[in-house]
Amino acid sequence: MRALLPYLNLGRWHEALAVFHSLYEHMLQFQQESGTFVHKGMPLVYSSDCYNRLGCPVLARRYLMLTTCEDAIRDKGHIPAESGVYFRSVWTFGLSHAELSRYAAEIWEAYRGNTGEAVFPEWILQGLDHQWMAGYPSSLEAGLYIITVSYARRLLNQLGSGDGKALERLAHYLLSSIPGCRAYRPQKSHSTDYDVVCALEGADLDFRSDLGRYFICECKDWQSPADFTAFAKFCRVLDAAKCRFGILFSKQDISGKGKATSADREQLKVFQDRGLVVVVISEADLRRLVSGANLITMLREKYESVRLDLKRDK
Repeated sequence: MRALLPYLNLGRWHEALAVFHSLYEHMLQFQQESGTFVHKGMPLVYSSDCYNRLGCPVLARRYLMLTTCEDAIRDKGHIPAESGVYFRSVWTFGLSHAELSRYAAEIWEAYRGNTGEAVFPEWILQGLDHQWMAGYPSSLEAGLYIITVSYARRLLNQLGSGDGKALERLAHYLLSSIPGCRAYRPQKSHSTDYDVVCALEGADLDFRSDLGRYFICECKDWQSPADFTAFAKFCRVLDAAKCRFGILFSKQDISGKGKATSADREQLKVFQDRGLVVVVISEADLRRLVSGANLITMLREKYESVRLDLKRDK
Protein backbone atom coordinates (compact mmCIF):
# COMPACT_ATOMS: atom_id res chain seq x y z
CA MET A 1 0.00 0.00 0.00
CA ARG A 2 2.91 2.38 0.70
CA ALA A 3 3.69 2.44 -3.02
CA LEU A 4 0.26 4.01 -3.67
CA LEU A 5 0.68 6.95 -1.30
CA PRO A 6 3.54 9.14 -2.64
CA TYR A 7 1.24 11.50 -4.56
CA LEU A 8 -1.04 11.78 -1.53
CA ASN A 9 1.84 12.53 0.80
CA LEU A 10 3.19 15.15 -1.59
CA GLY A 11 -0.16 16.90 -1.82
CA ARG A 12 -0.52 16.10 -5.53
CA TRP A 13 -4.23 15.46 -5.16
CA HIS A 14 -5.24 15.12 -8.81
CA GLU A 15 -2.56 12.54 -9.52
CA ALA A 16 -3.42 10.69 -6.32
CA LEU A 17 -7.07 10.58 -7.37
CA ALA A 18 -6.15 9.05 -10.72
CA VAL A 19 -4.31 6.27 -8.88
CA PHE A 20 -7.09 5.61 -6.36
CA HIS A 21 -9.88 5.65 -8.96
CA SER A 22 -7.94 3.22 -11.13
CA LEU A 23 -7.28 0.90 -8.19
CA TYR A 24 -10.96 0.97 -7.24
CA GLU A 25 -12.03 0.03 -10.77
CA HIS A 26 -9.54 -2.84 -10.81
CA MET A 27 -10.84 -4.13 -7.48
CA LEU A 28 -14.40 -4.05 -8.83
CA GLN A 29 -13.27 -5.94 -11.92
CA PHE A 30 -11.61 -8.60 -9.75
CA GLN A 31 -14.82 -8.97 -7.74
CA GLN A 32 -16.87 -9.61 -10.86
CA GLU A 33 -14.38 -12.10 -12.29
CA SER A 34 -13.81 -13.99 -9.04
CA GLY A 35 -17.28 -13.76 -7.53
CA THR A 36 -15.66 -12.82 -4.23
CA PHE A 37 -16.34 -9.73 -2.12
CA VAL A 38 -13.27 -7.52 -1.71
CA HIS A 39 -13.09 -4.72 0.83
CA LYS A 40 -12.47 -1.58 -1.23
CA GLY A 41 -12.37 1.01 1.53
CA MET A 42 -8.76 2.09 1.06
CA PRO A 43 -9.01 3.74 -2.39
CA LEU A 44 -12.44 5.16 -1.51
CA VAL A 45 -11.45 6.81 1.76
CA TYR A 46 -8.28 8.30 0.27
CA SER A 47 -10.34 9.61 -2.65
CA SER A 48 -12.56 11.30 -0.07
CA ASP A 49 -9.51 12.87 1.56
CA CYS A 50 -8.24 14.14 -1.79
CA TYR A 51 -11.57 15.74 -2.69
CA ASN A 52 -11.74 17.33 0.74
CA ARG A 53 -8.28 18.86 0.30
CA LEU A 54 -9.26 20.12 -3.16
CA GLY A 55 -12.25 21.98 -1.74
CA CYS A 56 -14.89 19.58 -3.08
CA PRO A 57 -17.03 18.83 0.00
CA VAL A 58 -19.91 17.10 -1.79
CA LEU A 59 -17.64 14.61 -3.54
CA ALA A 60 -15.68 14.12 -0.32
CA ARG A 61 -18.90 13.20 1.54
CA ARG A 62 -20.02 10.89 -1.26
CA TYR A 63 -16.79 8.91 -1.30
CA LEU A 64 -16.78 8.73 2.48
CA MET A 65 -20.28 7.22 2.39
CA LEU A 66 -19.09 4.67 -0.17
CA THR A 67 -16.30 3.84 2.27
CA THR A 68 -18.89 3.51 5.02
CA CYS A 69 -20.68 0.91 2.92
CA GLU A 70 -17.49 -1.11 2.61
CA ASP A 71 -16.62 -0.91 6.32
CA ALA A 72 -20.17 -1.73 7.43
CA ILE A 73 -20.10 -4.90 5.30
CA ARG A 74 -16.69 -5.91 6.62
CA ASP A 75 -17.71 -5.31 10.24
CA LYS A 76 -21.22 -6.74 9.81
CA GLY A 77 -23.29 -3.68 10.53
CA HIS A 78 -20.96 -1.78 12.85
CA ILE A 79 -18.52 1.11 12.47
CA PRO A 80 -15.90 0.95 15.26
CA ALA A 81 -15.16 4.28 16.93
CA GLU A 82 -11.44 3.82 16.28
CA SER A 83 -11.92 3.43 12.53
CA GLY A 84 -10.99 6.02 9.94
CA VAL A 85 -14.59 6.27 8.72
CA TYR A 86 -15.85 7.12 12.21
CA PHE A 87 -13.66 10.12 12.92
CA ARG A 88 -14.02 11.48 9.40
CA SER A 89 -17.82 11.13 9.44
CA VAL A 90 -18.47 12.34 12.98
CA TRP A 91 -15.65 14.80 13.65
CA THR A 92 -14.99 16.18 10.18
CA PHE A 93 -18.42 16.10 8.51
CA GLY A 94 -20.68 16.30 11.56
CA LEU A 95 -22.69 13.09 11.17
CA SER A 96 -23.97 12.00 14.56
CA HIS A 97 -22.98 8.69 16.17
CA ALA A 98 -26.61 7.55 16.05
CA GLU A 99 -26.96 8.34 12.35
CA LEU A 100 -23.70 6.60 11.45
CA SER A 101 -24.74 3.52 13.45
CA ARG A 102 -28.14 3.50 11.72
CA TYR A 103 -26.53 3.69 8.30
CA ALA A 104 -24.14 0.86 9.16
CA ALA A 105 -27.04 -1.41 10.16
CA GLU A 106 -29.03 -0.54 7.02
CA ILE A 107 -26.00 -1.15 4.80
CA TRP A 108 -25.41 -4.59 6.32
CA GLU A 109 -29.06 -5.53 5.85
CA ALA A 110 -28.96 -4.37 2.22
CA TYR A 111 -25.86 -6.45 1.60
CA ARG A 112 -27.37 -9.56 3.17
CA GLY A 113 -30.49 -9.09 1.07
CA ASN A 114 -28.67 -8.94 -2.26
CA THR A 115 -25.02 -9.94 -2.12
CA GLY A 116 -24.80 -9.97 -5.90
CA GLU A 117 -25.56 -6.28 -6.46
CA ALA A 118 -24.32 -5.00 -3.09
CA VAL A 119 -20.70 -5.72 -3.97
CA PHE A 120 -21.05 -2.28 -5.55
CA PRO A 121 -21.31 0.26 -2.72
CA GLU A 122 -22.99 2.61 -5.21
CA TRP A 123 -25.93 0.19 -5.36
CA ILE A 124 -26.30 0.30 -1.58
CA LEU A 125 -25.94 4.08 -1.44
CA GLN A 126 -28.83 4.46 -3.89
CA GLY A 127 -31.11 2.76 -1.36
CA LEU A 128 -30.21 4.96 1.62
CA ASP A 129 -31.89 8.21 2.61
CA HIS A 130 -30.29 11.62 2.03
CA GLN A 131 -29.65 12.72 5.61
CA TRP A 132 -25.90 12.41 5.05
CA MET A 133 -26.06 14.87 2.15
CA ALA A 134 -25.50 18.03 4.17
CA GLY A 135 -23.77 21.01 2.60
CA TYR A 136 -23.63 22.42 -0.91
CA PRO A 137 -21.18 21.99 -3.79
CA SER A 138 -18.33 24.46 -4.14
CA SER A 139 -17.70 26.33 -7.37
CA LEU A 140 -14.66 24.09 -7.88
CA GLU A 141 -16.71 20.90 -8.07
CA ALA A 142 -19.88 22.24 -9.70
CA GLY A 143 -18.66 21.15 -13.14
CA LEU A 144 -17.01 17.87 -12.10
CA TYR A 145 -18.69 14.65 -13.10
CA ILE A 146 -17.25 11.44 -11.66
CA ILE A 147 -18.93 8.05 -11.97
CA THR A 148 -17.88 4.47 -11.32
CA VAL A 149 -17.62 3.12 -14.84
CA SER A 150 -17.90 -0.56 -13.87
CA TYR A 151 -21.17 0.03 -12.04
CA ALA A 152 -22.68 2.23 -14.75
CA ARG A 153 -21.74 -0.30 -17.42
CA ARG A 154 -23.30 -3.13 -15.41
CA LEU A 155 -26.60 -1.23 -15.24
CA LEU A 156 -26.38 -0.32 -18.92
CA ASN A 157 -25.96 -3.97 -19.86
CA GLN A 158 -29.18 -4.80 -17.96
CA LEU A 159 -31.34 -2.60 -20.19
CA GLY A 160 -34.06 -4.41 -22.07
CA SER A 161 -34.90 -6.73 -19.16
CA GLY A 162 -38.59 -5.89 -19.55
CA ASP A 163 -39.53 -4.16 -16.30
CA GLY A 164 -37.66 -0.89 -16.88
CA LYS A 165 -36.05 -0.98 -13.44
CA ALA A 166 -32.50 -1.03 -14.76
CA LEU A 167 -32.97 2.21 -16.69
CA GLU A 168 -34.59 3.87 -13.67
CA ARG A 169 -31.67 2.86 -11.48
CA LEU A 170 -29.12 3.93 -14.09
CA ALA A 171 -30.81 7.31 -14.58
CA HIS A 172 -30.92 7.83 -10.82
CA TYR A 173 -27.25 6.92 -10.42
CA LEU A 174 -26.05 9.17 -13.24
CA LEU A 175 -28.02 12.16 -11.94
CA SER A 176 -27.08 11.61 -8.30
CA SER A 177 -23.43 11.79 -9.37
CA ILE A 178 -23.84 15.47 -10.30
CA PRO A 179 -22.58 17.52 -7.32
CA GLY A 180 -25.54 19.35 -5.85
CA CYS A 181 -28.19 17.15 -7.49
CA ARG A 182 -30.31 15.37 -4.90
CA ALA A 183 -31.94 12.52 -6.83
CA TYR A 184 -34.88 10.51 -5.51
CA ARG A 185 -35.76 7.08 -6.81
CA PRO A 186 -39.35 6.25 -7.87
CA GLN A 187 -41.90 8.39 -6.05
CA LYS A 188 -45.70 8.28 -6.08
CA SER A 189 -48.12 11.18 -6.08
CA HIS A 190 -51.91 10.98 -5.79
CA SER A 191 -52.21 10.96 -9.57
CA THR A 192 -49.03 9.52 -11.11
CA ASP A 193 -45.68 7.82 -10.57
CA TYR A 194 -42.38 9.68 -10.91
CA ASP A 195 -39.46 7.55 -12.10
CA VAL A 196 -36.79 9.95 -10.80
CA VAL A 197 -37.22 13.30 -9.05
CA CYS A 198 -34.26 15.67 -8.73
CA ALA A 199 -33.58 18.79 -6.69
CA LEU A 200 -30.72 21.13 -7.55
CA GLU A 201 -28.94 22.62 -4.56
CA GLY A 202 -26.24 25.24 -4.22
CA ALA A 203 -25.32 28.45 -6.01
CA ASP A 204 -26.75 29.16 -9.46
CA LEU A 205 -23.60 29.14 -11.55
CA ASP A 206 -24.54 28.18 -15.09
CA PHE A 207 -27.44 27.05 -17.28
CA ARG A 208 -28.82 25.10 -14.31
CA SER A 209 -30.12 28.38 -12.88
CA ASP A 210 -32.73 28.32 -15.67
CA LEU A 211 -33.99 24.84 -14.84
CA GLY A 212 -35.65 25.56 -11.51
CA ARG A 213 -34.94 23.77 -8.25
CA TYR A 214 -36.91 20.64 -9.12
CA PHE A 215 -37.18 18.55 -12.25
CA ILE A 216 -38.62 15.16 -13.10
CA CYS A 217 -37.32 12.30 -15.22
CA GLU A 218 -39.26 9.67 -17.16
CA CYS A 219 -37.67 6.38 -18.21
CA LYS A 220 -38.72 4.39 -21.29
CA ASP A 221 -36.78 1.18 -21.72
CA TRP A 222 -38.71 0.36 -24.88
CA GLN A 223 -37.73 -1.42 -28.07
CA SER A 224 -39.19 1.44 -30.10
CA PRO A 225 -38.84 5.24 -29.83
CA ALA A 226 -41.03 7.09 -27.35
CA ASP A 227 -43.95 8.39 -29.43
CA PHE A 228 -45.94 11.61 -29.41
CA THR A 229 -48.42 10.28 -26.84
CA ALA A 230 -45.72 9.29 -24.35
CA PHE A 231 -43.93 12.60 -24.81
CA ALA A 232 -47.10 14.66 -24.39
CA LYS A 233 -48.11 12.71 -21.29
CA PHE A 234 -44.72 13.40 -19.70
CA CYS A 235 -45.11 17.10 -20.46
CA ARG A 236 -48.46 17.05 -18.70
CA VAL A 237 -46.79 15.54 -15.62
CA LEU A 238 -44.23 18.34 -15.65
CA ASP A 239 -46.98 20.94 -15.98
CA ALA A 240 -48.86 19.50 -13.01
CA ALA A 241 -45.72 19.65 -10.86
CA LYS A 242 -44.94 23.19 -12.07
CA CYS A 243 -41.53 22.07 -13.37
CA ARG A 244 -39.85 23.98 -16.19
CA PHE A 245 -37.46 21.17 -17.09
CA GLY A 246 -37.61 17.42 -17.56
CA ILE A 247 -35.44 14.59 -18.84
CA LEU A 248 -36.82 11.73 -20.89
CA PHE A 249 -34.52 8.71 -20.74
CA SER A 250 -35.61 6.74 -23.79
CA LYS A 251 -33.55 3.79 -24.95
CA GLN A 252 -34.56 4.25 -28.60
CA ASP A 253 -34.82 8.06 -28.51
CA ILE A 254 -38.11 9.68 -29.67
CA SER A 255 -40.24 9.33 -32.79
CA GLY A 256 -39.57 11.71 -35.65
CA LYS A 257 -36.00 12.32 -34.52
CA GLY A 258 -34.21 14.58 -36.98
CA LYS A 259 -37.34 15.03 -39.09
CA ALA A 260 -39.14 17.67 -37.01
CA THR A 261 -42.24 15.46 -36.82
CA SER A 262 -44.14 13.57 -34.12
CA ALA A 263 -42.46 13.68 -30.68
CA ASP A 264 -39.42 15.50 -32.08
CA ARG A 265 -41.65 18.37 -33.22
CA GLU A 266 -43.56 18.41 -29.94
CA GLN A 267 -40.27 18.84 -28.07
CA LEU A 268 -39.83 22.26 -29.69
CA LYS A 269 -43.49 23.26 -29.54
CA VAL A 270 -43.88 22.72 -25.80
CA PHE A 271 -41.04 25.13 -25.18
CA GLN A 272 -42.37 27.75 -27.56
CA ASP A 273 -45.90 27.45 -26.16
CA ARG A 274 -45.29 26.82 -22.45
CA GLY A 275 -41.63 27.53 -21.78
CA LEU A 276 -41.07 23.86 -20.93
CA VAL A 277 -37.76 22.24 -21.90
CA VAL A 278 -37.62 18.45 -22.20
CA VAL A 279 -34.29 16.89 -23.18
CA VAL A 280 -33.95 13.31 -24.34
CA ILE A 281 -31.16 10.92 -23.38
CA SER A 282 -30.97 7.80 -25.52
CA GLU A 283 -28.99 4.59 -25.24
CA ALA A 284 -26.33 6.12 -27.49
CA ASP A 285 -26.00 9.01 -25.02
CA LEU A 286 -25.78 6.59 -22.11
CA ARG A 287 -22.93 4.76 -23.82
CA ARG A 288 -21.12 8.07 -24.27
CA LEU A 289 -21.47 8.73 -20.54
CA VAL A 290 -20.09 5.31 -19.65
CA SER A 291 -17.18 6.04 -21.99
CA GLY A 292 -16.28 9.22 -20.14
CA ALA A 293 -18.63 11.99 -21.33
CA ASN A 294 -19.73 14.63 -18.82
CA LEU A 295 -23.48 14.54 -18.12
CA ILE A 296 -23.49 18.21 -17.09
CA THR A 297 -22.03 19.21 -20.46
CA MET A 298 -24.44 16.90 -22.27
CA LEU A 299 -27.46 18.41 -20.53
CA ARG A 300 -26.28 21.93 -21.31
CA GLU A 301 -25.90 21.13 -25.01
CA LYS A 302 -29.30 19.48 -25.18
CA TYR A 303 -30.94 22.30 -23.22
CA GLU A 304 -29.51 24.93 -25.57
CA SER A 305 -30.54 22.90 -28.60
CA VAL A 306 -34.18 22.92 -27.50
CA ARG A 307 -34.33 26.44 -26.11
CA LEU A 308 -32.55 28.08 -29.05
CA ASP A 309 -34.00 25.73 -31.70
CA LEU A 310 -30.52 24.91 -32.93
CA LYS A 311 -29.96 22.74 -35.95
CA ARG A 312 -29.13 19.20 -34.92
CA ASP A 313 -27.33 16.42 -36.71
CA LYS A 314 -29.63 13.72 -37.97
